[in-house]
Amino acid sequence: MSAPVTLLMAVHCHQPVGNFGFVFEEAYAKAYEPFLRVLERHPGVRLALHYSGCLLDWLRSHQPGFLSRVKALAARGQVELLAGGYYEPILPLLPEADRRGQLAQMQAALRARFGTEASGCWLTERVWEPDLPATLAAAGLRYTMVDANQFAPAAAWLPPHLQVRDDAFWDLLGCYTTEYAGSSITLFPSSKRLRYWLPFQPVERTIAFLKRLRRDEPVAITFADDGEKFGFWPETHHWVYDEGWLDQFLTALEREAGWLSTATFRDYLAERRPDGRAYLPCGSYEEMLEWSGGHFRNFFAKYPEANAMQQKMLRTSRQLQALRSLRRAPGALLARAARELYTGQCNCAYWHGVFGGLYLSHLRRAVYAHLIAAEELASRAAGDAPSVTALDADGDGVEEVRLRTNAMSLILDPEEGGAVTEWILPAARLNLVDTLTRRPEPYHSKLRATALQAVAAGASSAPASIHDLVGVKERDLESCLVYDDHRRSAFLDYALPRLPTLEEVVRSGWTEQRLWPAGPFRWRKSRGRARATLVRDVDGGRILKTLRLDARRPSVECRYELDGVDVPVAALEFNVSLRDGRYLSLPGQGAGVASFDIEEPALGVTLRLAIDPPATVYHFPIETVSESEGGLERTYQGLCLVCCWALQPRRTQPWACRVRWSAEMAQT
Repeated sequence: MSAPVTLLMAVHCHQPVGNFGFVFEEAYAKAYEPFLRVLERHPGVRLALHYSGCLLDWLRSHQPGFLSRVKALAARGQVELLAGGYYEPILPLLPEADRRGQLAQMQAALRARFGTEASGCWLTERVWEPDLPATLAAAGLRYTMVDANQFAPAAAWLPPHLQVRDDAFWDLLGCYTTEYAGSSITLFPSSKRLRYWLPFQPVERTIAFLKRLRRDEPVAITFADDGEKFGFWPETHHWVYDEGWLDQFLTALEREAGWLSTATFRDYLAERRPDGRAYLPCGSYEEMLEWSGGHFRNFFAKYPEANAMQQKMLRTSRQLQALRSLRRAPGALLARAARELYTGQCNCAYWHGVFGGLYLSHLRRAVYAHLIAAEELASRAAGDAPSVTALDADGDGVEEVRLRTNAMSLILDPEEGGAVTEWILPAARLNLVDTLTRRPEPYHSKLRATALQAVAAGASSAPASIHDLVGVKERDLESCLVYDDHRRSAFLDYALPRLPTLEEVVRSGWTEQRLWPAGPFRWRKSRGRARATLVRDVDGGRILKTLRLDARRPSVECRYELDGVDVPVAALEFNVSLRDGRYLSLPGQGAGVASFDIEEPALGVTLRLAIDPPATVYHFPIETVSESEGGLERTYQGLCLVCCWALQPRRTQPWACRVRWSAEMAQT
């Protein structure tokens, strides 16, 4: 590393828990394998690689020879393997015990599969919070990479000659020490310029920029980004491999060895000291900060569905920690529960950025499946019995109510109109209200603008081809932009002046007709082990909503009563996460409906709804419009059912209805 400029590169590869097998296959064929194949032809180029535990597990099962090739590159010192949380969690969001457990599991895997001990860490989504040095140092990790923009608040205290400014970018060279409570690590600032240029700019432009970095003393610049951009991102495989960009780039790095070197981070720190000290605020890369409103945790404010998963993960973690401290539960059972918990901490379904993330229902379902499995194992270890308990389930400082039997559990939120915000079938490892609210996203305005441009372009000619609507997967997608004024949960109640039209229900416009706004209920514990009554005073009367779980079967009954309240129409709304082919495309309604079935054969789950007295029932698929790798697309999020009853005016007696949901699981 006597050359004036050292290029440090970290390439991170990951596929989330719950992703489809064909996605793993395609990413391997288009990006992971060809990248390694080209790297093997350039032994003079050194860099760091990171493979998440989710991906390592798939590679071990499907491509074990690939891991042998990676091991050979590491053995000859060409590649440094980075650690990280095994299942690619956002480390700052985890309790400390889980942080260390995830890091320890990855270190153990690197030792077992590659014969190496990592000293550097890949930080998921480069999400940084100031207490991380203590976690990383305790795990034996000495350095990590964060984006250069995170150093901006400390720029005045950083060496001026290592800051490179121009009209488009600010680069910070070198590396810097930071600490927390006396535990220190080294941070490498990753260049946004290189992240944007590699592999999208000609090789010559990048080499010319690196040449500009030469100083009177040796300097280093860091590139840290996703391996999927080298072949798996749309239209990149042809450019990177067929057109030869990667081979040309690595060839240029070897050719310019007189003034430009590459190194692993470990080798670099063995010869060079950090260039100063820096303290960074909470942060991530610039795009992440835009999506999250400046701080990653804001995703949990924007998306209550993400917060529900996060809080369930934290509750389960606390439950496991309590069992460990008691030292009474079987160690093997707790180890299984911990593995399920860690798997359910995979970050991708907890937030939304340029790709689907939270909007991808199969990723959310996978996270819930593992969290439910962890919770059930912990409950088995603790010997939990059916119960009604108060707890702060969503972290808002106000108590919710949990009803639990061995066959089903619910969380009721009295403050949110008595809605059921979690509805668990343990046998199926399924959350029946794992749905998503239709809400505005910044790219929706771009979709509308694209549609208007297409209309203008086609005003005097044939309609524009779908291929001309850049980033849109289907025609007329803008017509699907419908937004909800409430979270799509279950057991919501309304009073209306008339029966709504189906269009009003689908477009969420009928809720504007509600005779009273949503409001909090009071909770009172009822007799029985899994029963609760919610009460709300309104219009001189009161509403009672009593939910009861069957002690032995996966079934919940709700009695809904209006006492002293005279309204034309009463309604109950349910949103469920099952995918029934009969209801995926068209909405529908029926009068005098006494029962309704929803089934998902692939999952082996059927829900049966019994309605007494019969009601007018509306149903429609909840579909969101979100970004994916291939452009904007519709995504199914669940099925909405609204049951409406037309009531007799000027009643003298309370009115009540009963609805009962029963689940059936196919025998396996």
